[in-house]
Amino acid sequence: MDIKEYIASGILESYALGFASDQERREVECLSSIYPELKEELSSIQLSLEAYAETVAVTPPPALKENILAAIKSIPQEKEHILKVVPMEAKQTVEPEAKIVRMDRYLKVGIAASLVLLVGIGVLYQSTSRSNRELRTELASVQTKVDSEYKNQLASLKDSLSLNASREELLLADATKEIILAGTDISPLSKARVFWNEEQERFMLVSDDLPSPESGKQYQLWAIADGKPVDLGVLDKNSKMTVPKDISLAKIQAFAITLEKDGGSPAPTMEQMYVVGSI
Repeated sequence: MDIKEYIASGILESYALGFASDQERREVECLSSIYPELKEELSSIQLSLEAYAETVAVTPPPALKENILAAIKSIPQEKEHILKVVPMEAKQTVEPEAKIVRMDRYLKVGIAASLVLLVGIGVLYQSTSRSNRELRTELASVQTKVDSEYKNQLASLKDSLSLNASREELLLADATKEIILAGTDISPLSKARVFWNEEQERFMLVSDDLPSPESGKQYQLWAIADGKPVDLGVLDKNSKMTVPKDISLAKIQAFAITLEKDGGSPAPTMEQMYVVGSI
């Protein structure tokens, strides 16, 4: 007999679960008593079923036991007729005696295995449902994050388009003048340009070539109006082009850039003037 082939046939699993036929059951019991390998494999299968049952075991609802017992009681009980043995001399009518046959142990194993399977399916369903809920929550979170980032990018793009349109309008206006700010003695190669529109009273600075300011320092733009310096704000260290700004000044004579401490100064440091240009 090929033991490995017999084990691979699945009949041992059917026996352990109570699904084997009477002939198969007798065959398994007979062969397992002859072949130690079969007996060992059968024991291993039974232990695996018990371990699985313990793994998926959950505390059942209080009414589950009563429901199962009620279901078992509702199964019609078979009766077998057993003849009473009476003495020959006593002439009595032989009456059948009803005897309730106890449930077959294999049927019990089958019911238990079915319950284990149902509980396992329930646990799997709950786990899958929980996983799906977690995935839906994560998806909603990601979607919210994407929507937020998209809105931020869209807002940034709109701001950029608006700024470019404003710059283009100033640069293309007929009344806009380009004023060259040339380097001074402390920085002869420095250069910047101011686009000034007196009619619109708007200007924009482009710092073409200014040395990187040292730590703690920042460039500041000035207008010389009627002989007095007027603060036009500090320059962004990360941008060479300012946004168009409105100024209401009369008699602007020149523009200049000085190097000041971070945040700017109320009055220009003349010895730190890097570029200047007259209108």
